[in-house]
Amino acid sequence: MEGKLEAQLEAERPWQADLCQFFTRDKVAEVCLSHVAFPENILTLRLLDPAAGQGAFFLPLLPRLVEACRAQRKTFDLLKTVICAYEVDREVATILRTRCVANLEELGVPRASAKAIAQAWVKNEDFLETRPRKRFTHVVSNPPYIRWDAIPVALRDVYKTRFKSFKQRADLYVAFIEHALGLLAPHGQLAFLCPGTWTRNVYGNAVRESFTSQGQLKTIIDFSDVDSFETSADAYPHFFVFQKDAAGPTKISSVIGSDKIERSGNVIIRTFSPSALPLLLTRDSAAQRAVEAARRRFPKLEDAGCTIRVGSATGCNSVFLGDAEDLGIERSRLLPFVNASSIHNGKVRWAGTQVVNVFDKDAKVVKLSKFPRMAAYLRKNKKSLQSRAKASQSKIWWRTIDVLHPDWYAFPKLLVVDVSAEPVIGIDTAGYCAGSGVYQIKSDQWPLADLLTFLSAGVLGLFVASLSTGAKAGFHRFQKNQIAAVHIPRWTELTSDWKKQFKLARKEKDGRALLNLIAGLYECEASLLENHVARDWNAFCSNRPRR
Repeated sequence: MEGKLEAQLEAERPWQADLCQFFTRDKVAEVCLSHVAFPENILTLRLLDPAAGQGAFFLPLLPRLVEACRAQRKTFDLLKTVICAYEVDREVATILRTRCVANLEELGVPRASAKAIAQAWVKNEDFLETRPRKRFTHVVSNPPYIRWDAIPVALRDVYKTRFKSFKQRADLYVAFIEHALGLLAPHGQLAFLCPGTWTRNVYGNAVRESFTSQGQLKTIIDFSDVDSFETSADAYPHFFVFQKDAAGPTKISSVIGSDKIERSGNVIIRTFSPSALPLLLTRDSAAQRAVEAARRRFPKLEDAGCTIRVGSATGCNSVFLGDAEDLGIERSRLLPFVNASSIHNGKVRWAGTQVVNVFDKDAKVVKLSKFPRMAAYLRKNKKSLQSRAKASQSKIWWRTIDVLHPDWYAFPKLLVVDVSAEPVIGIDTAGYCAGSGVYQIKSDQWPLADLLTFLSAGVLGLFVASLSTGAKAGFHRFQKNQIAAVHIPRWTELTSDWKKQFKLARKEKDGRALLNLIAGLYECEASLLENHVARDWNAFCSNRPRR
């Protein structure tokens, strides 16, 4: 590691600790390893673990390695070249070497040899800064799940330059995939336990194109309903196995459990053509056909005249949110605030909550001296505001995390709840400031009430469900990347007769007619859309179909 980066790592010690926060449980690692094809002669293995942590992905191989040395009358020193494990945290790397030595000694390897082998295996370096000369037959790991904003800026800039996939606010594990893929030997296997967001998000484009064009995605396993991390993480983990220079279909399955891990549902088979498109992981072949037909016929939501934007995070709701009377600040500094719980029956209901707006119309932080009541209120809560990570070192300690844009909020828009078992969508015609738990959709082409009904009639739910095998505790993420993956027709390209029928059915709350009209566009059965309608679909129809 270069001196400058090493100094940056040392200065960002909390970030270093985050790299090692998530470790796979031994049982999960065991299930994952069972899907990796290791060579018959295990001593020909050249395994790379780019984020070794506690060694869960290579320590289980030690008995086979030691036994192979004995069976083939090889010296234990031969094992030094079999494994290469990187661990950026110095303390964790030291502990891992100690574990390696202990495990090898238990298997009968002399202590001196065990220490030499462990020293050769475990490297206290940042894998993303390494340039190994050799290639590896296997790369198996649980890479760090670190969000874009949590990565030190200096390192983020280096990674952006070095890795073409590390764009679009990508999570750090994406860079690990790209670097590891470049180190894979011909016909080698890459197997990672990591968030499944690469299968559908924009920042996964380069990864998907590499996997579908350079070899075979052999396996994808959804671990969303398994507590696969020692520390709970909202990560929606998936395990995948990729083999370079191979061809064939992908086996997709999911597992559930806590004390016991077992397969949930049937294994499904998908064949992915070379493409950067999101991978359809649904078990429903009818849903797959409908989504693929929509991709061929219709543009994505944002190309159909819509704009998608996340709600605003304050970083300290207890200070920035409240009733106007309780806050006691200038009325000009308050905006009506809504969140996920504000959506009922397809509408947004304001409960009277206000959010403190510390920005002017140009999105610049206002001077506190101009608003004495707001200044007094914020200074009274200075300790709480400064305790936020992003404000602790900032001179502008009173700002919210996100900029508030009153002009944007004033527009009529749809609000979509971020995490839900089924789509939760509401229409905001009053102009509220939306919180971070919802996403907002504006449309320059579609009449907003028609768009609300169209997406609620199974369209949004169908696409989001089709992009994943499942989600933690049965919930899905309705974030910008997922919403943007929805394909709908342009309003101007729909026939006048179809629009007339649709508006009439919406006015009469004829749910069956609405589903049939949309199903005709998507070349599917109305029952398929019925299975994915929004939570509040009953508000759109007086004869709601049974689900």
